[in-house]
Parts: sequence; C-alpha cells; structure tokens
Amino acid sequence: MDWMDAPVQAPAGQTPVVPAQQTVDGTALAAAVVDRLLQVAASPRFKDETVPEALRGVKNFEQLLTVIWATRKMAMALSKGDMDYYTPEKGIIVGALKTLQSNLKHLTWQTQRIAGGDYSHKVSFLGEFSEAFNYMATQLAQRISLLKSTSEEYKNMSFRDALTGIYNRKAFMHFAEEVFTTLKPLASTLIMADIDKFKNFNDDYGHLCGDEVLKLFAGYLSRALRPGDICSRYGGEEFLMLLPGMPLSVGLSIGERLRAGVEKLRMQFAGKELRITSSFGICETGTMPDGARFDEFICSCIGRADENLYKAKEGGRNRVVG
Repeated sequence: MDWMDAPVQAPAGQTPVVPAQQTVDGTALAAAVVDRLLQVAASPRFKDETVPEALRGVKNFEQLLTVIWATRKMAMALSKGDMDYYTPEKGIIVGALKTLQSNLKHLTWQTQRIAGGDYSHKVSFLGEFSEAFNYMATQLAQRISLLKSTSEEYKNMSFRDALTGIYNRKAFMHFAEEVFTTLKPLASTLIMADIDKFKNFNDDYGHLCGDEVLKLFAGYLSRALRPGDICSRYGGEEFLMLLPGMPLSVGLSIGERLRAGVEKLRMQFAGKELRITSSFGICETGTMPDGARFDEFICSCIGRADENLYKAKEGGRNRVVG
C-alpha cells in the first residue's frame, strides 16, 4: 500500500476521518514531477536545483533529478568545448557522455599532432566521422608530400643555371651564407674564373657554339671540385667557386690544377676541334667577423677575387693570380 493511500488513524472509539488537505491528487503530482523534469532537461535558463517541497517525498525523485542535472551539465560543458569538465555522477547517459568527452579530448590531441605535421594518427571510435577524419589525414599527408616535392623541385630549379645546370648566383649566395654563418671555417678559398676570349666563340662560330663552350667549362669545374665545394655560374662567362676550409696556399694549387685541366679540354663544333683556356682570380676569405653583414662580407671577398682575375687577364690570360 502506498503512503498516499494509507488511512488516517482515529483515536479509539471514534470514526476515522480523512481531512481534505491530506488527500493527494495523483494526476497533479505526476504533472508536477513531469514539469520539474522538463524544466531541468529542456529549459536553457533554468538553474534551480532544489527539490520543490511538494515533491520531496516522492520515491526516487531526488535521485532521478540529480542524474538529470548531471546529464544536463555534462552535455552543456561538451557543447561549449570543455574537455576537462568532471562529474562524480554515474549512469548510462552520463557514462556515454564521459566516453564522448574522452574521445573528443583524444581527437583534439590527434588533431594537434596532425597540425604539427605528424599525419600518422588515425581514429576508430566515432564511426563515419572516424572514416572522414582518417581520410582527411591521409589526403593531407599526400598533399603535403606533393607540395614538399614540388617546392624542392622549384627551389632546385631556381638554384640552377638554365644553360649549364650548375648553381647560379642566387644559389651561391644562399649556400655561401650557410657556410659563413653556420660552419664558420677559419679559412676558405674563393675562386673567380673566366673563359679567355669567350666573345670570339660567339663571333666566329655563333651563340650555339658559345653555349657549348659554357657547358663544357661548367661541367669540368663542377666535376673537378669536392662535393662540399660550391661551384656556380656567376654571370656570362664568369664562374664563382667557394672552397670551405681551404687555405689560400692549397687554394692556389687547386686553381692551377683547374687551369691546366681546362687547357686540355677539346670540343668538336662545325667540323672543327676547338680548345679553350681560362684565367683564375683567387683570394682567401677568412672567417666572417662577428656582427658583420653577410652580403657586405661576401661582396668584399668577391671584389678581391675579381681584382686578381683582372690581373690574370691583364698578365696574358690562362693563368692563376692570388
């Protein structure tokens, strides 16, 4: 028998009487319970967590209300992106929300890793969303790989002389700056080389011949130097080489070896055998001073090598001056 149906006990000898105020209207009580639960579950601005006086005696109502309040708060926290919200309440709905919170928190961490360039992360706990997320990660990895490859290709193209295939002036400046600002060798050799009477090849045999001479000369220089040396076409028939860590005494002997090697080159063009000679201006760079600007430092070094190249050409060409 429910407490709402229990009769009021009358004193002995008297007829029991049920006062009108103790009569419970079951329909009204149910309506009050439903109204309270709807307020908690559906009203966005409802904040009263107390149990109304008329409902405090209803069996399990307070426990149910606590669970619904916990569910409401958890759902609101998740809707605002709060991944650290905690509730001690348990139950299948609150538990499901906690699982969702944990998954979203882990997904946030994985997204941060992907944003940092690690595309290996995959998820498997959110159904179709997981499939979409994993597809996105795979596509990002492929596109980034393609972009890197394309970027490296364009960078390589921008660093290469279109005719000879060796480094151009831009590449020389880029790699030389790395040498002097990162490696900081105590001594390095800078060589400026020039093809002797190059204009005659263009005038006598045409520009196609001149192009072949440039390619022959550039190919020889680049093959004759160490892998770590920088060989570039500086402009026209002038070539600039940096030999990191090479003192001037050794650099001069290298320059003489290059000059002698060029003198032995032969080229067939229009049925004729052509030979070329070259002049070399060499200087030692030393270490770039602390606080110095690279562009000013390297231009000063190039200027000294160019002066020595001028002396070599004035002195009769096909010689090394340093």
